[in-house]
Amino acid sequence: MAGQKTKARVKRREVESGDGWTVITHGLSNLKVRGDEKENGKGNAKGGKKSVAGQVPNSTVKDLTAEKLLAEFEILQERWKGCPVARQMQELFKKREKVVKTAVCIGIGSFARDWEQRWRSLWQLVAFVHVVRLLSDDNGITTYAQDPAFTTLDMDFLKLLDITTVQTGIEKHISTESFVFSPFVDWFLLLPMFLKEKDPAVYVGNEILDDYTTYAQTAEKQAKLDECNNIGATFLLGREKQKLVDFEGHAHALNGMVVYLKEDEDGEGD
Repeated sequence: MAGQKTKARVKRREVESGDGWTVITHGLSNLKVRGDEKENGKGNAKGGKKSVAGQVPNSTVKDLTAEKLLAEFEILQERWKGCPVARQMQELFKKREKVVKTAVCIGIGSFARDWEQRWRSLWQLVAFVHVVRLLSDDNGITTYAQDPAFTTLDMDFLKLLDITTVQTGIEKHISTESFVFSPFVDWFLLLPMFLKEKDPAVYVGNEILDDYTTYAQTAEKQAKLDECNNIGATFLLGREKQKLVDFEGHAHALNGMVVYLKEDEDGEGD
């Protein structure tokens, strides 16, 4: 049911999903959802059924169900407990004023597609749910997720966690009472699409900058450079940054991510 409530830096590359999202990931390039290519008549005729490097597979893991995904998720949750980054999050969030009413998860990837990246996505989901629970009060937090790679199975699985999936427009749910979780969505999409004129209470994701000149190496990025620099500079005002410690459970899941908290809330509840 929609809107239900729930109680060492590694080298990254930019990859493009089937509908144009670009995600900062690890060791992949030219990411495309193979099913979308087939529908658009752009399948690789020479390749036949052979997998093409960088594509998101159209198939899901054999015999996988939402319930089996939930079981995998719960196993990872148990392994998460007590790890250094989980303890760090506990310290950062547990005693803070309970101001968050909504949480949005942007660009986490597919948990069900038949590729190794699904484990990275599951670990990121463990972190997202952990923060939601730390920030939640007795009324709970309404949670949403959006990613173009989601399958029906992904959505069924997230529903078991009371996370509502949306195809577009997740930014409409971001307010001053929101937690934004965005693991490695590229800056020139993240800022103008999801953070423009937004002032979330908590943000966890890739570092926000006030100058992306070094990273604007294509015409598309250069066209958005000034806008993104302005959005980034505005976002950073009144915020404190905390770098997450390295997560040994999966080197590509969280390493390099940061937390932004409002400075005027720092230390409340201590």
